Amino acid sequence: MKRVLHVGSTYVFALLFIAAGMFHVIEPSGFARMMSGWPFPYVMVYLTACLEWLLAMLLLLLLPNVRGAAAKSIAVYLVLIFPANLFAAREGIPFPGQESTERAVLWLRLIGQPILIGWAMSIAKWDEKLKQ
Repeated sequence: MKRVLHVGSTYVFALLFIAAGMFHVIEPSGFARMMSGWPFPYVMVYLTACLEWLLAMLLLLLLPNVRGAAAKSIAVYLVLIFPANLFAAREGIPFPGQESTERAVLWLRLIGQPILIGWAMSIAKWDEKLKQ
């Protein structure tokens, strides 16, 4: 039963990352606004979309070594993009695709990032157990 829950959880996580990548492509201007001061923000948005898709696809593979490495890479990626979400909260930049977003919601989004990092690391930890 635990294995079924783990696989299901991994697939849901991968689907969330696929959807996030799609949203980067559908709504690039909203994400580009979060990267104020960075050179070539639209290029960065499209590259992050591709990275999210690649990592999600690697999560869907049934190879624990690959899946564990992908999960750890996602955790690192989420740490690296945290400053963009912090900037968006501080500057009141609305969610991509929205005219405005309550500031409290922007700050609450920051709480979701450690939750996703923990989720990714739990996938990696489970896959470590599968290798043994």
